[in-house]
Amino acid sequence: MNARRAEGPPGFLTAPMRPVAMVFAAWLLASMMLASMMLAAMLLFPVSAFALQPVYRIDAGNGGRQEHGLQAREEALRISRQRLQALKKDIDLRITKYENLLAQVQAALKEFKSASGRNIARLVAVYAAMPPANTAAAISGLDLDTAVKIMLRMQPRKAAAVMANMSPSKVAEISGAMLGMGKKIPIPR
Repeated sequence: MNARRAEGPPGFLTAPMRPVAMVFAAWLLASMMLASMMLAAMLLFPVSAFALQPVYRIDAGNGGRQEHGLQAREEALRISRQRLQALKKDIDLRITKYENLLAQVQAALKEFKSASGRNIARLVAVYAAMPPANTAAAISGLDLDTAVKIMLRMQPRKAAAVMANMSPSKVAEISGAMLGMGKKIPIPR
């Protein structure tokens, strides 16, 4: 008997694909958060040549050094602004790139779910055409997630006839998983 638990309602990620999608989503979120934190840090705490310039006191006899210090500060500030603009542009490009990649992954996931749903529907039709005893034997050998998806899509009378031919422990396992389907939390989109 396969003791695997149902992991979500029909149409959600299958067990083999769920870890891949979760790792990708975590990586994407971490990358975007890191980029935004870097930009925020650079905007809030700019380190530039301006901060490293010596501060001169205003003296009547020190006008040339003071003017030179102000020009150096202005130049350092201009360079810092250019650097921040370049970094902001780079971060914006990366965010756009990751948003496009996320859209591609979501489209592929939608197609995968659609194909999976069509396959389950076809399998349900095949099992519905079989005698209940043969269907019960076939479904008992499937993993719990697939068995639940099939039983949920069968007509109630056919599902009852199939369950009547299963062992009581398998019926209890499938029934419990069918009841627990609504309690699963879906993967955020």
